[in-house]
Amino acid sequence: MPEHESVRLTAEAIGRITCIKTGEEIGLLYQWDNGETQAAIYENGSIELPDYQNQVREPSLSAKRS
Repeated sequence: MPEHESVRLTAEAIGRITCIKTGEEIGLLYQWDNGETQAAIYENGSIELPDYQNQVREPSLSAKRS
């Protein structure tokens, strides 16, 4: 059986998600190594991530901020 091409292995944070009303950061946007994107919304001070294949690199977004 051939390996499925859309298997997710690693992800990189590519953006911050902010509340439109308050401007508060509420999550991060990740891009997986297969090109798919996924939002991770903070819940009670932590990030809610799916239970499968949570091999996510630390975000390095500070260099992109102005």
